[in-house]
Amino acid sequence: MAFRSGEAIAWAALLLLSAGLRFAFLGARPPHHDEAIHGHFAWELLHRGSYRYDPTYHGPLQYFVLALLFAVFGESDAVLRTYAAACGVGLTAVPLVVRPLVGRGAALAMGFLLGFSPSFLYFSRFARNDVPVTLFTALALALAWRQRLTSRPLLPWAALFLALHAVSKETIYVTGVLWVIAGAALGLWFGPERSLEWVREFVRRNRKELAVAAGVFAGICVVFYTAFFTWPQDVLFPVKAIRYWYEQHLVQRVGGPWYYHLPRLGLYEFVIFGLAVTGAIRRRRRLSIPEGFALLWGVAALAMFCYLGEKVPWLAVHQILPWVFPAGVELAHVATATRRWVGKGLAALGVAGTLWSGFAASFLYPTIEPRDPHAELLVFVQTTREEEAVAQEGLELYRRDSHGIFAAVDGEGSWPLSWQWKGLPVKWALPSPGDDVPLVVADPGRLDGLKDAWGPSYACRTIPLRAWWVERWEGTSLRDVSEWFFTRRAWSERGSTDVEVCRKAERSVNGGR
Repeated sequence: MAFRSGEAIAWAALLLLSAGLRFAFLGARPPHHDEAIHGHFAWELLHRGSYRYDPTYHGPLQYFVLALLFAVFGESDAVLRTYAAACGVGLTAVPLVVRPLVGRGAALAMGFLLGFSPSFLYFSRFARNDVPVTLFTALALALAWRQRLTSRPLLPWAALFLALHAVSKETIYVTGVLWVIAGAALGLWFGPERSLEWVREFVRRNRKELAVAAGVFAGICVVFYTAFFTWPQDVLFPVKAIRYWYEQHLVQRVGGPWYYHLPRLGLYEFVIFGLAVTGAIRRRRRLSIPEGFALLWGVAALAMFCYLGEKVPWLAVHQILPWVFPAGVELAHVATATRRWVGKGLAALGVAGTLWSGFAASFLYPTIEPRDPHAELLVFVQTTREEEAVAQEGLELYRRDSHGIFAAVDGEGSWPLSWQWKGLPVKWALPSPGDDVPLVVADPGRLDGLKDAWGPSYACRTIPLRAWWVERWEGTSLRDVSEWFFTRRAWSERGSTDVEVCRKAERSVNGGR
């Protein structure tokens, strides 16, 4: 299917805009707690060659990629987020792979939805591996579906991308279960005998490619999880991963109500879900097999993430992804159908609301500040601007005198300062009374004994280290939610974790006295 000139221009504009939105001001937001951890471990890998798989911090791929980026482009918050941003742009382009299956308009519509989805946009500017994982998942599935139209061996490439998901994050086990559920439900819908015959024929036709694909998948997983055979015992990584994350599910380390994800999906991704559901109802007897699979996968994903005990906003992208396929088909239909002015008007309003939400979350209010009434549901326990100012103050102290210890840090402030002050002469513990340390950061109350010994030589104050929106849905009215949507003013309070910052008075910088 050759490209028309107008279509090629549209794709070029879409990808350029997608890249601009993801890379613009990429280092402007202070590093999140998790981002600091990922950056620190990648820095350790680059400078000390130390890495071993720990399921607490997910798979190894992100650390190796970030270490390479640091080696080439330097070590900064912007570079730290470059991997996720590039994968976000790549995700926007994935519909090009299924373009021969769905048509020009539907593929472009899918690309538009992926490019401007508030959730995909925000987490493409966030140094976590969730957007890379959705890219690899989408590519693996797109290539597997594309195999139906070509004799070229695409299944080993699909296995490559599925393996990249597997060495990125333990969501591979959840996705695998969801695909089995969706496939089984689809088989029952079309009839077990017909479905089994289709599977047998697919296996018979692609036996060699499937064998190669299995080898590719297993080989990549073993190489990365053993850290290139540095830790051969970690070849049992699935046992390690499943055991750890099942325990986290039971204890609900980061818990929340079962419906935690649903308000976020409804308030940020109403266009994708609205279009997908509308299309499923309108074409319920004419859905293609890929559309049916995507819808069943999407329903199963919503149910699964309501059940799982880990409740964090970045898991939304794993729930949104399957709905993009049918939503794009329906958006293309609405855009090209004649005399469907009501549908076109509703779609236009929905797109406008989506653009507003994406802009607000990624550029206007990407942090939460205790004294700022604005807050986003996508932003989760975010480092504050005041902490970033302290980090910059420490860097200025180091630039003035790079020979001695310029700061001491104890407690919660260790993250993200371990990343922001990486490799610098910092004492990662409380100072002794006789230590000459210009800047001290510790949990409130931890410095009380030292302050008696310091006397007036240090000026201390408490600042918020990281803040969050204390969401209260009970008693929240539709008017409250509507006002938030247009103004982004939170309807309930913000909470924070605080630290105490003490500066030696005669060496205070940047007005910190």
